[in-house]
Amino acid sequence: MTARERVEAALSFEPVDRVPLYDLIQHPELLEHCTGRAPTVENSLELLCETIAASLDATRGVAGFGRSGSWRDEEGFLYEGEWWTSWIVERPFREVTEALAFVRSAIDRLDSLPTEAVYTFFGPGNVTTGAEPYDARDAFLALRKRLGGAVLFHMESPVGLDTAFHRLGLDTFCYAYAEDPGLLSEWLEALNRHEVARVRALRGALEMSPAALVYSDIADSKATIFSPAFLRKELMPRLERLVAAWHEQGVRVIFHSDGNLWDVLDDLVATGIDGLNPLEPLSTMDAVQVRARYPKLVLAGGIDASQLLCYGTPAQVRLEVERVLDATQGRGILLGSSTEIHPACALGNVLAMWEAAHAWRPRGSTG
Repeated sequence: MTARERVEAALSFEPVDRVPLYDLIQHPELLEHCTGRAPTVENSLELLCETIAASLDATRGVAGFGRSGSWRDEEGFLYEGEWWTSWIVERPFREVTEALAFVRSAIDRLDSLPTEAVYTFFGPGNVTTGAEPYDARDAFLALRKRLGGAVLFHMESPVGLDTAFHRLGLDTFCYAYAEDPGLLSEWLEALNRHEVARVRALRGALEMSPAALVYSDIADSKATIFSPAFLRKELMPRLERLVAAWHEQGVRVIFHSDGNLWDVLDDLVATGIDGLNPLEPLSTMDAVQVRARYPKLVLAGGIDASQLLCYGTPAQVRLEVERVLDATQGRGILLGSSTEIHPACALGNVLAMWEAAHAWRPRGSTG
């Protein structure tokens, strides 16, 4: 089977020749191990693509080392960046009244953005200022070509909620929502409306990729960071609308959120999502338990990257891979780390995860 055939079979719970591997790789030592060359700012994207092509069946968020240092965007946000990570260090407002004024202007800007622009918690992206217009499809296909046969999931597709609370900061978002819930809800609606329009405008989305990663990080290790009632009001209807837009394109939806989702997992499944990622065991999102309760939900991830891949042994990693695959019978699963393969993951443990997945066969199989 090709990687795409393998991934599509997993998404449909059909038999595969081996369990497909899915992950987000952000691990310089792994790149050097797989390519024989040390990654630098200049070559990191090239080495990453080579590593994915040789090792994975599916991936997302393919990017080389990001910009280091500080920079400010057009909306006045100051960022700090290092390796693959960037974060907001200063916002263009200090008080809730100023934040509400920003929200009003942000709604207006969303209405004027090009349809193909992605608006995330880093603001608008995929917008060029050169003479040539940006073409999301061409850019996607050019990147996918560099991955060999590996499937590139559609660029992370934001529902809107975590875009909002990252832009404002969680505390300010909560105060602003208490001050003017109607305005904040209007912003969430505008963010979602823009993303739904972007998805519907994609040309040949299914040819580009059979799956999209729709995301909203809504939980920590113990529970959701907002009440289930709030999420049922402000997240679930918009998630359902975005899922429907991807389904109209023939694309399956894997929903991504870190943390413990049990309190709203029934609600998430009811929106029509096809799968769940990343399944963090330390947040009680054990892949075996999720499969037992939701047998039709595709699982993506599942192998703990907080403790096991960092501090365990290769033997322990192999046992965990076998436990998850035995329980799922290797159907409807894209095996990988529970967040991403990050620099703290031990190289030997990452390789053991891959080797164990390649070697696994259903009990009684002679293949």
